[in-house]
Amino acid sequence: MTSSSFSESSTTQHPCAVVANPPCTKDAKAVIFDIDGTLANSWRLGYDATVVVLQKNDLGHVPINEEIYHQTCVYPTPERLARTAGLQPGDDNFEEMGETLGAQFDEYYVQLVSLATCEFYDGIASMLSNLPSTVQLGALTNACVAYGYAVLKVNTDETSNSLKYDRFGSIHGADSVPAAKPNPDGLLVSAKELNVEPKDCIYVGDAIGDGKAARAAGMMSIGVTWGSNSEDKLRDAQVFDYICRTRDELQELLPQASTNNES
Repeated sequence: MTSSSFSESSTTQHPCAVVANPPCTKDAKAVIFDIDGTLANSWRLGYDATVVVLQKNDLGHVPINEEIYHQTCVYPTPERLARTAGLQPGDDNFEEMGETLGAQFDEYYVQLVSLATCEFYDGIASMLSNLPSTVQLGALTNACVAYGYAVLKVNTDETSNSLKYDRFGSIHGADSVPAAKPNPDGLLVSAKELNVEPKDCIYVGDAIGDGKAARAAGMMSIGVTWGSNSEDKLRDAQVFDYICRTRDELQELLPQASTNNES
């Protein structure tokens, strides 16, 4: 193992590993999560908000369905909506259209955040609560940061679970970092705010761009299959160190609170 690994791996390959000799995750000092499709089951909210914005701008004729929506979720909101509207990078009004549609989407999107539209997947809150208090927790989404705040707030302080909003030491969106995923900038900002070296961080996400961002930032990456992408698609991209099919598999990879020392 190189000095960039968290600790020595065992000689037995972990069943979720998709690379040879993956780094051990148990000694990670920080875990940063994507939000949509990773922590929160929110795809329907994003899809419905996209349809509303397209119709509002006389773009109701543009083809949009669940498959198209998931395919374009790899892009930051402005680019995703400009592409959905039929434009491509380099077109004269690509950026202008993206910014206009993106601003409308963000405003509508954030207003609709609730437990009914963005509830954490089953087992997520307890999994996060079980992280040792010494392990830093962060979140990075390609949506606007206000959306990230809202989703985490509604799933913590406004519920009966033990996870509290202030447990997140860093929360960022595409509009609060120098460049959105798959660029590593947001993850590097998060690591700095958490006062943890990138090599000691894990990033967990459901999209290929999440894995690319983690690799570029020098972090370990864990892909999950309950979001926008299938296991085959994530495996074929070859950007994750591990891929988890269930929350139990993910929890098993993460640092765990000691029953003797952690509440």
